Amino acid sequence: AGSSSAALGVWNQAATEIQRATKLDALALQLEMARIATERWLQSDAAASVVIDSSSPDCRFNPEALDAAVAERLPLGSELSTHWSADPQGLGHWLELSVDVQQAMPPLKRRLLLSPAAYGLCHQEELRA
Repeated sequence: AGSSSAALGVWNQAATEIQRATKLDALALQLEMARIATERWLQSDAAASVVIDSSSPDCRFNPEALDAAVAERLPLGSELSTHWSADPQGLGHWLELSVDVQQAMPPLKRRLLLSPAAYGLCHQEELRA
């Protein structure tokens, strides 16, 4: 009976680990899908008029408009969170996507530097300046 109980415990632990790994895979996929959706939207024609700071002499994102537009057009799951921060060297904005997995584990994160020029959002006259 003791060995049956130990074997059942091992199987239970293995099943728990499989569930945890499956959950991690699903969350990692959500992060990747959010990243891809953000990049695709920034490549669309609709993005330029919404997220570029028209008051800036050079081609830069309007951080508030960028955050609001992405949040509105790309609804994320309740487990995902986003954080935007300006690059200290002025190269663009960092998008950090994260999801808290469990309290015992660090959150999954995906970080990406986005710049208007990389997505073709700058007009030629702005690039020459």
